[in-house]
Amino acid sequence: MDYWFPIPTVSNELPPMTNLPAYPDFTVTLSGDDWRQAEFVNISKLKFVGAEVDEIKEIHINHSREMAEGTRAFDHIHIRKMGAPELFIPLFELRSFLNSDALGAIAIHDHPGFVKNGFAIASRGGCYYGTQENGIVKSLALCDANEWAKHEVPGMVRHFSLIFVDWCQCIIHTP
Repeated sequence: MDYWFPIPTVSNELPPMTNLPAYPDFTVTLSGDDWRQAEFVNISKLKFVGAEVDEIKEIHINHSREMAEGTRAFDHIHIRKMGAPELFIPLFELRSFLNSDALGAIAIHDHPGFVKNGFAIASRGGCYYGTQENGIVKSLALCDANEWAKHEVPGMVRHFSLIFVDWCQCIIHTP
């Protein structure tokens, strides 16, 4: 029996969990496969991002097929090994940029509790989520993106001098 994956790549790690949410305003629940699928990364890691994207492109080209109109499946999956995105963004500055007062927590399906030091920020473009330590954002990703994200993401890339990568679509945005 053949097994086909719905996505071509996943992160090699899930974050540590805790019993209490770091922020109480709301909770974003992700599947484990969704963790860091569209994320911001320190520009110094562009070479590593490019290498990972090349491996994912190979899966798109040689290990996928159309299952239904507009739906692809993959008989291989790339497990990303890039490691931490190495961000250093003050959380208050990110909130100000996104014009958001509410801070939420992150939960992951089938994993009890909440992401340790996890936060979520709802904005016009979608929901940004990640981890922070002592008020400094260490990882940042985007889920539930909408049309407005096409304006927000490039602005964040320029403002914070980052790269944004949509791993499944093999798209990299640079400043």
